[in-house]
Amino acid sequence: MIESVEAWSDYWAESVDGCCLTRAPVALKDSLLAIWRDLANVLPNGASILDVAAGGGAVGVAINQGRPDLTVTGVDSAAVGDKARALGVLGGIAADALPFGDGCFDAVTSQFGIEYCPVGSIAEAVRVAAAGAQLRFICHHADSRAVRHNRDRCAAMMALFEAGLFALAHRVAHGAPEDETTVATIDAACQAYRQQSIVEELPLALSQALRSRQPIAMVDWIATKARREVARLQAMVQAALDVQDVERMVGDLTLLGADCAARLIMIDGDEPVAWLISGSVS
Repeated sequence: MIESVEAWSDYWAESVDGCCLTRAPVALKDSLLAIWRDLANVLPNGASILDVAAGGGAVGVAINQGRPDLTVTGVDSAAVGDKARALGVLGGIAADALPFGDGCFDAVTSQFGIEYCPVGSIAEAVRVAAAGAQLRFICHHADSRAVRHNRDRCAAMMALFEAGLFALAHRVAHGAPEDETTVATIDAACQAYRQQSIVEELPLALSQALRSRQPIAMVDWIATKARREVARLQAMVQAALDVQDVERMVGDLTLLGADCAARLIMIDGDEPVAWLISGSVS
């Protein structure tokens, strides 16, 4: 869990646009923006919103574009960057132990976040929501293109670790010669995952690191970044929801006193990318 939090802290510290959708299709970005604008339009003047697992604060930006009178408070277990803090995102806060009183928000939101959170986070989201508060949770679909891509990328990276890529680079950085057996094992892993660009990117980065003025430090830095990317990718794959997962979440919300339903968010007519779980607290 600690490594996962550190991995996301790294990610949000380096995020340029405050969201995890930099390479997402325009159709998906437009669909998500429409959801947050629709929510903003039904909230009363001066309403308060809690955005769970807010990351870089993208939801707050989308909501405030048309409704600057709304107050959006974001929370994330990771440390967040200066830009996110300026947008009202609080880092280092666990979603299953929110530091807010009962019923103090007029809406609770999450975009590709709450599904990553610990058991108890849904109950906390409902606890801090006022009677009649709106709930909007957008969650990864288990069969989306992004999840499939990241599953394959993760498998390729893990194969390189297991083949000894980083261990070999570490030994070479300390002055040892290359081990032909390990090199052959690494080459086999690269060939097995040749459709994944990472099998070219990582060996190239390590080769450049070994020619740098500080090869040991650079190899260690690249290895740490790679381990943290694996942690993020694994978290996404594990968190993505299938039909049964969504039904379970809706059922949990019902037991907690919320009236919610789920629908697919799709692009290109028939490609599922996410779930929208929406409704209100009784």
